[in-house]
Formats: sequence, C-alpha cells, structure tokens
Amino acid sequence: MQATLSFKNSTNVRLIALQGLRHLALPLLGRVAPSLLLDWLERRFLTPERHDWPEAERAWLASAQRGSLYTVGLPVADWNFQHVQTYRWGDDGLPKVVLLHGWGGRATQLGPFIQPLLEAGYQVHALDLPGHGHSAGRRSSVLHALNAFERLIREIGPVHGVVAHSMGGGVLIKALSQGVPVQRAVLVAPNGDLGLYSRIVARMLGLSEKVRLALQQRLEWRIGVRWDEINSLNLAPSLRTPALVMHDHQDREIPHAMGESIAAAWPGARLISTAGLGHKRILKDDHVVAQTVAFLRG
Repeated sequence: MQATLSFKNSTNVRLIALQGLRHLALPLLGRVAPSLLLDWLERRFLTPERHDWPEAERAWLASAQRGSLYTVGLPVADWNFQHVQTYRWGDDGLPKVVLLHGWGGRATQLGPFIQPLLEAGYQVHALDLPGHGHSAGRRSSVLHALNAFERLIREIGPVHGVVAHSMGGGVLIKALSQGVPVQRAVLVAPNGDLGLYSRIVARMLGLSEKVRLALQQRLEWRIGVRWDEINSLNLAPSLRTPALVMHDHQDREIPHAMGESIAAAWPGARLISTAGLGHKRILKDDHVVAQTVAFLRG
C-alpha cells in the first residue's frame, strides 16, 4: 500500500532563509501585483544555491579526471550550450557507476561512495548538474538535470548502476522511464514530486493554493513539461530496473513517506529506513554506503 505523505514536520533547509519574507507581506503582493510575485518565485525555483567544497571533497576533486559536456535541446535559448563539468575515478574497462546529486548539491557530495565503489571494482562517474558546482549557468531545473544526465550516459556508454540523492532520484526515475539503460538503481532520500516541493514552499511563505498553482502553470510552460509527467509516483510502477531506496525517518527536507511511497510503487524495489541521519548525513553513513555497494554487486 502506498504511504500517505505528511507535511506536518517537513521543512527544507534550502528555504529557511525565505521564511522571514512572510513578514514582507508576500500574500499581499500576490493580491496587488501577482505577476511580480510570480516573477520572483520563478527565479527562486530555478536558481539553486551554490556551496563551497569542504576539505574532504576537495581531495576527490583533485584526484578526478575531468571532462565536459554541453546542454542542448532545452526550451530556452540561454539554457543551451552551457558547460557541464564531469568527473571520473578508476580504471577503464571496469563496470561504470554514476553518482547523481540533488538540488543545491554537487558531484563530490557523494564522495563517501567513491572509494568503496573503486575497491569493489567499479569505475565511478559523476557530474555537477547545470547551475551547480563547477558547471555553468545560473538557472536549473529537473529538465536541465535530466538533459545533462542523459548526455552523460550516452557519452560513457553502458552503465551498471546509478546512485542518486534527493532530486537526483526523481531525475533517475524519469530517465529510466524513457529507456535510459541502467542495470541497477540506488535512490537515497529521493524526491520525485515537484508538487511536494512547491507545497512546502507555499506553506513557509504563507501563499495561497491559487498562487502555488499559478506558479506551477508558469513553470510547466517555461520548462515545457507538466509536473505529473515527471512525478516519480506516476512513473515508478512501469519500471523494471532492480532498485534500492534508502530514506531516513528524521529527514527534515524530504519526508520519509516519499521514499516509502516510491519503493511501494516500484515493482520489486527494496526499502531500507534509517534513523537519525537526516537528509544529508545519510550520504556519509558507512552502513548506507556498504548496503549500496552490496546491492550494486548483486
């Protein structure tokens, strides 16, 4: 049975800074100047935050073989032909595993997986999604991420597995539904529902459902795809790729019920629930990494 998603205790640390804007009368702005409010919200939704690299991640940057891809086929001219930074660790000729980060993240955020995967006999690939890390651009979206991920898969050839975090999980599910060849999928704290994200934002900012729906319609027009077309819960039932979903009960960004629902909707998927790791520390947990490697090895 599919789990019921609850927003009662859900917050998004990327949006904490926006909470104070409730005191700037955003609901009033929505009534007197709705187009200005929607312009501002659109920029927020399409502009990821960039973060500096901790020392541990800098070591992985230094040891990586770097490459370049370029976005193409996106619906806005300024979004095309933007540089996407790629990374590779390990020897040629080995099975390939791709690390796929989430919104506001970067490739080396999944650094704790690299050495165990190398020791298990894999070559590891990763990329900074458009508008993230060392990749170009200020704007990004699920469509940007999907475009870059699919180009990487075409570039490097057959892929044994993908380890995806947060929004990366939703991107992976959409890619699999479109026939991108991946033998095994690991999703850590996945979010594949933009409606969930937008409702969290709307609650934090005190916005009405009318404004939220107007923003959704504008973004659907901007990126050229309806949200229900990229909703993981709609897509997962059609998938046959073996999958492992891991999600923490205390995840304060994406509710545990989201991972639970994705696993329930995905035929044959296995769910592992953790406790006390949250949304980001789960990426550094030795048990989570070990379970990932074991699953990829089959």
